[in-house]
Amino acid sequence: MEIRPYKEGDEEGIRELFRTVFGKEMSYELWYWKYKAHRLGTMVYVAEDKGKIIAHYGAVPRRCLYFGREVISAVISDSMVDPSYRGIFKREGVFSQLVKKYIMHYLPLEGKRVIHFGYGFPMKRARLLALRLGIYEDVEPVRELVVKSGDRKFYERFEELKDLSLANFLWHQMKRNHLIINFRDGKTLEWRLSMPDAHFSIFMYGSVFTPKALLLLRKDATPPRLYDYVGKLKHMSRALSCLAKHTGPFSVRLPPWTAPFVKGLHVEEIPSETYLVANALTGPRAFEVKGKFFYMHADEDT
Repeated sequence: MEIRPYKEGDEEGIRELFRTVFGKEMSYELWYWKYKAHRLGTMVYVAEDKGKIIAHYGAVPRRCLYFGREVISAVISDSMVDPSYRGIFKREGVFSQLVKKYIMHYLPLEGKRVIHFGYGFPMKRARLLALRLGIYEDVEPVRELVVKSGDRKFYERFEELKDLSLANFLWHQMKRNHLIINFRDGKTLEWRLSMPDAHFSIFMYGSVFTPKALLLLRKDATPPRLYDYVGKLKHMSRALSCLAKHTGPFSVRLPPWTAPFVKGLHVEEIPSETYLVANALTGPRAFEVKGKFFYMHADEDT
């Protein structure tokens, strides 16, 4: 068995492994969007045995503002091992070997790091295994909400937009040096909107003369999902209220520490087993991230 970085042509074997593990197809277009279309580098490792890809560990990179410094962050994506190879190595399993080599390549303790901040929202089985192996550590549970209804004040402006021309202005308003925030500029949102088989609407919230927030709503989900919010967090509650008034109920994922920014909304809390996890081997560690990383659906891998 060989553990190595991705090389051109691996995508067919990776997609075949995805079909074997998850019982569904990943189109080439979706694979390309995740791992190449952003042009930040294909950050993938595979395990290969007798010419067959039998395990995969990847991440989708993002430009990130890490306490005021621009770095590369990356969210764990498509962690998978062929069922016939699970647990067959006596000392250390394929998953553990693969993840450790990945981390030491992209996020070493010493020397230049390609990825400064690695994080994930893994499925329960993968998360519990990685916790047991000491590879991940829990940061916090993710809040999953459905905003049921809302209202719009007479002085508020809310409308659907045809383009992202306001994105850079509102991203500049959102930047905070005391937080970790993935970029939400026009270039990043254009990449998000190009996601295959996904349908988004763009909305603007503001006063009569001043735009205050941009919202990206994914319409092909039930209920629709608020994928992204761009603007000062103090405007979030009113922006989400106007969105619910305009479109009806929608779901949103947020970190627990954002509760004051959605105060007063008519929401239903959805039970969830999803956790934000951090890299326990080389950091940043959970205590460095907890209560400081702003994330939504758009900060995941799809």
